[in-house]
Amino acid sequence: MSTRQERKGSKSLSTKRHSAQLQQQHHHHHRLQSSTSTIDRPSPMTLTMYLAQVHQGILRLDASKLCMYLKVHSKQTDNLLIDSNEHVYKIEEECRKIFSPVWTEVVFHHIMACRAVATKDYSTAYTEQNATVNAFLREFINMNCWSLDVLYMLNEDLRTLAIQADKQAIENGDNPSKLEDCARTLNKSFTQCITDRSPMDESRKWGTYYMIALLFKTYFKLKSHNLCKSIIRATTVATLPRLEEFPLSHQVMARYYLGVLAFFNDDFKKAEADLQFACDNTPKQYQNNRRLILHYLIPTKLVDGFVPSNALLEETPEIHEIYGPLTTAIKTGNVQIFDEVLSKAAPRLVSLGTYLTVERARNVVVRTLFNRVYKIMDGSSRLPISVFQSALAFVKVELEEDEVECMIAQMIYQIEWSVTKPC
Repeated sequence: MSTRQERKGSKSLSTKRHSAQLQQQHHHHHRLQSSTSTIDRPSPMTLTMYLAQVHQGILRLDASKLCMYLKVHSKQTDNLLIDSNEHVYKIEEECRKIFSPVWTEVVFHHIMACRAVATKDYSTAYTEQNATVNAFLREFINMNCWSLDVLYMLNEDLRTLAIQADKQAIENGDNPSKLEDCARTLNKSFTQCITDRSPMDESRKWGTYYMIALLFKTYFKLKSHNLCKSIIRATTVATLPRLEEFPLSHQVMARYYLGVLAFFNDDFKKAEADLQFACDNTPKQYQNNRRLILHYLIPTKLVDGFVPSNALLEETPEIHEIYGPLTTAIKTGNVQIFDEVLSKAAPRLVSLGTYLTVERARNVVVRTLFNRVYKIMDGSSRLPISVFQSALAFVKVELEEDEVECMIAQMIYQIEWSVTKPC
């Protein structure tokens, strides 16, 4: 039909017929079940259809399409696996008919990885996905920046499968080794980005900081922070655009992980600068990301005597639960409350690697307490040690007089008297 009215009339007629059919099927429940399952069930994608779509993405240099069809968990892949009875040799044979040898490996191993995921065999899934990434890297060296999104997606899937495989290995009493192996593949991807010699406007170097973030994230999970040094060293000798020229999302990821690394190295000044940038440029709707940033940013401020604002504390329940009472303790100089809250939050802080840094803020609490004593005593320039000892005893901290004297001497050496400032 050519006119809008005819299409509308046809649609209306079709709707009425459909309604009548449903009423009739109401009396035949088994037919309704069959009809419903047919409607709700997504149409299976044949192997031929799937391969044609991937081939189209390759020919058109369409990264979005390739990401859809080469992602482990996607509607396209799930549909492919429905009623999929093709044998392995047939899949590989069909791939060879369409793709180059390298792309045959990429697509074939991807399908094998998806099949392994469907059966929850994550070790095999990781092995197949690793083969997918390594095959892609052999082709990636001839590509330019259009293919970066595909690189990111393949490596992210690889990391996810490595974590799942290691978790499954531990449950089965085996040694977890996939994430460590994954880090080596991520490093290869990083190297292919940073060493590209193509003109800058189409260079793979634009993927450098995204891969750095993915590598650091993996090294942190492996508790191998020392491996980050070689990555940072590589960026200092390579000819790269300034970090400010990269996409803002890449800047935020890189600055976050660089900030966390500086935090672990006790370089709190650099950590605060990087983490503050990440926080300032992460929209508030991304609460999970902001929560992770604040878990490292707030301790860097606490050790310098700065406390987070109420607005910052109230962003997420976890941040408020941990740092709300700590902030109150710092403001009031209540060492007892600080110790109790720190003890309660210890498991979470230890898992983040921030416990020892937050614990250092105890000196700030004591400093606030002593400052209050100084003011109560009318700012006298000479105060007996026993006065400070009594103040500590009041907040349930029992110390000998010589211990209190040592504490005061340390404070005089390290920190000038100052009132805690809000940030």
